[in-house]
Amino acid sequence: YAGDFLTIAWMYADEPGGAGELGILLDRCFLNQPAAKAVRNRRELLREELQRSLTLTDQRPVRVTSLACGPAAEVFDILLQEPDLAAQVSFTLVDVDEQALQYVRERLIREELESVVQLERRNLLHLCIGRQQLELEPQHLIYSIGLIDYFDDRIVTRLQTWIHSCLAPGGRSILGNFHTSNPTRGLMDHLLDWRLIHRDEADMLRLAEAAGFAPDATQCCLEPEGVNLFSVSQR
Repeated sequence: YAGDFLTIAWMYADEPGGAGELGILLDRCFLNQPAAKAVRNRRELLREELQRSLTLTDQRPVRVTSLACGPAAEVFDILLQEPDLAAQVSFTLVDVDEQALQYVRERLIREELESVVQLERRNLLHLCIGRQQLELEPQHLIYSIGLIDYFDDRIVTRLQTWIHSCLAPGGRSILGNFHTSNPTRGLMDHLLDWRLIHRDEADMLRLAEAAGFAPDATQCCLEPEGVNLFSVSQR
């Protein structure tokens, strides 16, 4: 489906493919759309936020959870390009898609990184209503970059409330959502069948406050394309 782990991995790779020269050119056109560029940009933004988490607490390891982790490219960016950080971070990656987890598991094995990453298969909707459990020590960072724009406000509030309960004091939540100004929205809705709930800064601030974060504890930012919006909330 549009936005699944493999689609996202292809966007990250940014290597057009297809049948013949025309197929490759068409793929390049799609990879050059603002939405695809935004997906690639958010990977770097997350890497910066992961690095920032190391400076915000003296505790080691820094405990980080990714919800709907997909290909988890940002995790590998940290662990492979800055191996001295591997001993300082403990990752928990959560996804409902067993294929996504297997994709990550196989790469972890290849890179000999299994010891610093824990994989958990959970349905996040079931987690936030208590039908499933996930035992986590208080987390310093919980993030999800391609999840909540599939859900309505009611579900997002329940999920964000659960995130709030899992954070250590001073811990942060980062949630990504496509912005209402997304210029690729028509293409995504009508051609790619990638229909999302778009939100703006006021929406993200309202949702964070409804989930229990203090009114002044959330800030919003955009990646360079201005398409992916992020709310960063501190407990």
